[in-house]
Amino acid sequence: MRRPSSRAAAFMPSLDTPTSSALPHAGVFRRLAALVYDTFLLFGLLVAPLILILILRGQSQLQNDSVTHDLPPIAPAPVMMIYTVVIVCSFYWYFWRKNGQTLGMQAWRLRLDSSTGNRPTWPQCLIRSGVSVVSLACGGLGYFWLLLNRDHLTWHDRASHTRVVVLPKRSR
Repeated sequence: MRRPSSRAAAFMPSLDTPTSSALPHAGVFRRLAALVYDTFLLFGLLVAPLILILILRGQSQLQNDSVTHDLPPIAPAPVMMIYTVVIVCSFYWYFWRKNGQTLGMQAWRLRLDSSTGNRPTWPQCLIRSGVSVVSLACGGLGYFWLLLNRDHLTWHDRASHTRVVVLPKRSR
């Protein structure tokens, strides 16, 4: 009998965690709470390197006598936009692929699974993140869609063939 490779074993459900199909779908409140939690973490990830750059450039304090309300830009706007997208996508994609959970999702006992019950693939992560931006840009309509959907899926769940499930509480 052939043993599964370590990579394949990483995608197999563990014995102490129920399979994805046996777990309930996550509601809007839990999803948005995890998103808020992750936003605080992302703020730190985005700002800390920028503060370090300002300090290294010697711009930690403005060297003029007048009151200034705007700091000089660290980089041109397109560079900052690319920086932000790379950091945010890397954060989500890394955690989704690693164990299906960002830090906010861990706090709220949520896990992202593909429709097959495995961890999402790279293409699924890309599609999910792109459609989730559209979901938020429409005033959160894509998130609240799960209240109307009989399968309790958001726009980005449906587009990426993934689902967010609520994990059971750990026994003490």
